[in-house]
Amino acid sequence: MATLRMARKRWQTNQRRTSGWGGVLYLLPALIILLIFEIWPILFNLYISLWRWDVGPLKFVGLANYQRLFGEGFITRDYNDQLAVGEVLHSLIVTIYYVLGRVPITIVLAFILAYLLFIWVQRGRAVLRTAYFLPYVTSSAAMALVFGWMFNPRLGVVNALLQTIGLPTLTWLDDPFPLLERMVPGLAWLPNLAAGPSTAMIVIILYSIWTSLGYNIVIYLAGLSAVPKELLEAARIDGAGGWTILRRIIWPLVSPTTFFLLIANMISAFQAFDPIYVLTRKSSAGAGEAGGPLDTTLTVTVYIFRNFYERANSVGYAATVAFLLFFIILGLTVMQFSMLNRKVHYQ
Repeated sequence: MATLRMARKRWQTNQRRTSGWGGVLYLLPALIILLIFEIWPILFNLYISLWRWDVGPLKFVGLANYQRLFGEGFITRDYNDQLAVGEVLHSLIVTIYYVLGRVPITIVLAFILAYLLFIWVQRGRAVLRTAYFLPYVTSSAAMALVFGWMFNPRLGVVNALLQTIGLPTLTWLDDPFPLLERMVPGLAWLPNLAAGPSTAMIVIILYSIWTSLGYNIVIYLAGLSAVPKELLEAARIDGAGGWTILRRIIWPLVSPTTFFLLIANMISAFQAFDPIYVLTRKSSAGAGEAGGPLDTTLTVTVYIFRNFYERANSVGYAATVAFLLFFIILGLTVMQFSMLNRKVHYQ
């Protein structure tokens, strides 16, 4: 009986330790960090969005910033009193071009290169993996400066190579016209915003793909390493070719990795700021503001920065636009989970 009472007492002690307030105490450090660095900034951003704010609060305006956001921010009038695209809608369209140009190409290239490394390269795989990963861990500002020099219209190596092979040169980061219009002159009747990303944005997309490719390759290599070799050997014994193995076995088994990279790259692309700011800040057509030339690289994050730092008394409005970006990213993430999670094979 004494032994039974002691066992019961130990069980009750363990229950108190692992449930109720005992469990909360284990979670408390993580909850404190979450409250300080995640929840509080969101609430404070909401507070700022209700004010006309400069260095500090100037005047309480309530929902005026939100009315401005969903009013003139989306549809405004030009100098001829004609309806025109507002700055917020313009920045959203440019951001969508950036996301669509960066995310799919990055994931496809990363999978192809990772698959080739996994299948064909045995010796030197670590060296190649490190070489691909270096751009991801190197200072983005420093690399963007070098990348901008490469595409300099007068001194850049890209134009020098084009001249060598007899192709026309471009102004690249100073070019506000869509690259598609330059390649297909018959599309010149389209408005610039509807004709796709500008030439300057194409350069930024290329830079972003190059810098993020290594991270995606390393993640894909980890996913490919987890594929059971017994399945691959059994498929080869049954006569399956390389394409069949890739399509029927490897690709479904790395679908959790693809799903993770899709969400991570999408969030990263919507939040991208450094390369766009560094590559376009010194643009001759940028009129002194980030997002040039002629606002063709003005993504939502750059637009938030412009209102926060470069325009007087617009901090509250910048906080309002930041809330819009937060809900866009949240909505797209939830949508991807609800639509694509069923197609992910976790086993």
